[in-house]
Amino acid sequence: MVVGLLWVPATAFASFGFAPGPAGFSAVATGEGGFVDQQAGSHPQALGIEVSFKPESPGSPFTDGDVKDLEIELPGGLVENPGAVPQCSLAQFHTPRSSPFETSLSGESCPDKTQVGTVEVRSSYGGGETRTFGLFNLDPPPGAPSEIGFNPYGAPVIFVPHLRQADGEYGVTLAARNIPQLVGFSGFGLKLWGTPWSIVHNAQRGNCLNEAEPSFGWAKCSVGPPKLNPATAYLSLPSACEGPLGFGAVARSWQAPPTVSRAFAGQSLEGCAGLEFKPAPAIVPSNPRASSPSGIDFRLEVDQDGLLAPARLAPSPVRGATVALPEGVTVNPSVGAGLGTCEPGGYAAETVGSAPGAGCPNASKIGDFTVRSPLFAQPLEGALFLATPFQNPFGTLLAVYLVAKDPERGVLVKVAGRIDADPASGQLTARFDRLPQLPYTELRIHFREGQRSPLATPAACGTYTSGIDLTPWRDPSAVRHTDSHFQISAGIDGGPCPTGSAPFAPASVAGTLNSQAGAHTPFYLHLTRRDTEQEITSYSAALPPGLVATVAGIPFCPEAAIAAAKQTSGFAETADPSCPAASEIGHTVAGYGLGGVLSFAPGKLYLAGPFGGQPLSIVAIDAATVGPFDLGTIVIRSAIALDPQSAGVSIDSAASDPIPHIIDGIPTHLRDIRVYVDRPGFTLNPTSCARFSTTSTLKGSGLRFSDPTDDILAAAPSPFQAFNCGALGFQPKIGLSFKGGTRQGEYPALRAEVRPRPGDANFASTSVTLPATEFLAQSHIDKVCTPVQFARGACPAGSVYGHARVLTPLLSAPLEGPVYLRSSKHDLPDMVAALSGGGLGISLEVVGRIDSSHGGIRGRFEGLPDAPFTSFTMTLNGGRHGLLANSEDLCAKQQYASARLIGQNNRGLATRVPLRVRCGKRGKNGHKHRHRAGRGASR
Repeated sequence: MVVGLLWVPATAFASFGFAPGPAGFSAVATGEGGFVDQQAGSHPQALGIEVSFKPESPGSPFTDGDVKDLEIELPGGLVENPGAVPQCSLAQFHTPRSSPFETSLSGESCPDKTQVGTVEVRSSYGGGETRTFGLFNLDPPPGAPSEIGFNPYGAPVIFVPHLRQADGEYGVTLAARNIPQLVGFSGFGLKLWGTPWSIVHNAQRGNCLNEAEPSFGWAKCSVGPPKLNPATAYLSLPSACEGPLGFGAVARSWQAPPTVSRAFAGQSLEGCAGLEFKPAPAIVPSNPRASSPSGIDFRLEVDQDGLLAPARLAPSPVRGATVALPEGVTVNPSVGAGLGTCEPGGYAAETVGSAPGAGCPNASKIGDFTVRSPLFAQPLEGALFLATPFQNPFGTLLAVYLVAKDPERGVLVKVAGRIDADPASGQLTARFDRLPQLPYTELRIHFREGQRSPLATPAACGTYTSGIDLTPWRDPSAVRHTDSHFQISAGIDGGPCPTGSAPFAPASVAGTLNSQAGAHTPFYLHLTRRDTEQEITSYSAALPPGLVATVAGIPFCPEAAIAAAKQTSGFAETADPSCPAASEIGHTVAGYGLGGVLSFAPGKLYLAGPFGGQPLSIVAIDAATVGPFDLGTIVIRSAIALDPQSAGVSIDSAASDPIPHIIDGIPTHLRDIRVYVDRPGFTLNPTSCARFSTTSTLKGSGLRFSDPTDDILAAAPSPFQAFNCGALGFQPKIGLSFKGGTRQGEYPALRAEVRPRPGDANFASTSVTLPATEFLAQSHIDKVCTPVQFARGACPAGSVYGHARVLTPLLSAPLEGPVYLRSSKHDLPDMVAALSGGGLGISLEVVGRIDSSHGGIRGRFEGLPDAPFTSFTMTLNGGRHGLLANSEDLCAKQQYASARLIGQNNRGLATRVPLRVRCGKRGKNGHKHRHRAGRGASR
């Protein structure tokens, strides 16, 4: 190391503003004897800076104005250690110095040990003489970090060093305010000693500085034996070798001209490769339990002995840190509950004197930030704030602000950090650039612990490794890699470590708000799982028979609107839903996170058209807004299947969208699903009071989300039962009529019509037995559809023997279709009405068994859907394709059928139904006119 004065051969000139002219304020840093200290991180013998002001005339000691304020900006990274020497009290500083050698012109009596340099003063005092005075480390008043000053001719000048920050680089600015006009300064020559204790400064220390015969000053003005006064460095040169050192000066006059500011370059440094860079980082979670909310500690320790020891080089501080947390450590969505963010304006408003909450709001605090430095007796205390997503310096979802301050010392540390989450695994990587260029022994970032901690631990026990890459200020391209390990040693709540595939046994509670049978009522579903269980990735359900919905008059959410919702932000979707309100049928609330506190996000349910091969679907559009995080809009479309025989409603997960477990790298940890189908007049209770259940089937995903081998499918039934079915009546109307041939051996067409009474229980079964005058015309049975053909919708045309039509208040259009004979295990084929339509493409089957009872043909329809209808009409063909044949003349006497009708509430109706027959005139044989019989319908 070359010991000498740092020489900065640069000068900046500009008009000070006192008078016009090209010459004016100038600042120059100069060295002595040609000695130049270029070793980065070293403690120079002295640092010299020359500042002069515009003369009144060439060669004049008088200026054309009086300087009031002066700021000298020292190079970024230059460290000043005010604790290296004792402090001079203000009383001593303002007491004139007495010298045994001559009359002193210093207005101070500071102890020799407090001196940190000298100041050569050029002024108009005494006709323009130049004198040198001591520069001392002063006892600062409250609120000032430190002070250095000199007192020439009883006109004290005090510089207050304060830290400035520019793009993460810290520098010291010496600021003097209200410089006395008494002396009329024309310039200063400041020399700051790198090591004030050095013997080379003895001749300029204390009374030796101005004595008439300064011989043997090194002995006369010594600070004492080195053993009793160990040397401590006061200045440390920057640790960067990227370019010339930068200086600056700002001056203002008492005559109030414009401010003059000039920057000038100094000598470049070298030898950065020899600086020590051995920081010791470590990462430890606050909760060493699996699948649990946890804080985390990041500690960075640095050996700073070289900063204080004059014979050693100061180590290079850490400029950049990249921390890759282990896979499995992810964001905990529970952190979003009640969490705020710090906007760019709030971060900018964080100053050294700003009160808590005046910049970044307290609600955005997610941890603590602490910096310990050998320059300060107490640590700098601060906070870790969540930056507003996408409105931070990186434009990312996740970012943080580190803010630590000490108003007493005027120190402020501000660092922005970027956090990236792997979109597939959720693994977190934090990046901090331009960490404080302060000499710190420990930098600690602590993410808070507790139920709302921002992080979640891995799901399995074991050893986990964080990868940490650190780069120094001296060479940002150099990287020092360190692995930090920690253990997960227990399960949730301190239980045993999980082994094998995680269990999956979700719970379900479902039901209607009003349990009255046949009533319109909201339907609710609540699904939950525990932290120890697998993540929910899909959902299917079978609703109780008879729990149906009135979709008549409800428009579908358009396909274009559903597609638009997928591209919309969560906050925008909440403010302006993509689907029209007319298609809304309910809403949802989803709870995300770990532990006992979840973050809940709202959503809406809409009726939509065909999807996944089914005629209907329900679209859940959830704003993925967890606290301040907007992960977009989650669109989950579920195909609604109807059982063709029972009309039972179910959700088919195989034909529906999966439930995402990770969005933009944030695992959702979905724990709580609440569904409210609460559109007025939409959901209708069954009219049966039998015990049913709402059976939800959920799919869980194990530790390996991409591997289905450890997934578990679990059913979660919830009991369901309507009540007060006995209060429902059951008085339907049924009518039977023949059309066409009425004579013996002819084949009439049969029309059967059933009309329930509004508000009554729905049909459970119907049995109709025709009179013995009617028998099955087996010779007319041309073809019979097989079950396989029926399932494919490929029944031959010859197997159609009639038509059926049903009107229901649930649908906006009727269901209708052909009546087939379908082969079965019975002696005779079944009669099946294949109904479709309803304006939705819905398909239902009404299956009747054909047999005989008491000598007459009987049709029995059992297991009918528990669904309301306005009318049901079935017409069986007559004539050459008729199924019925007359064994006698139908007009000879009134004919009756017997009917047995049973409601879903087990009320029944047994009645004789008169057959309506149109009887016309006799033929040319002259018999009497025939009559019309059986016009009424039975109750």
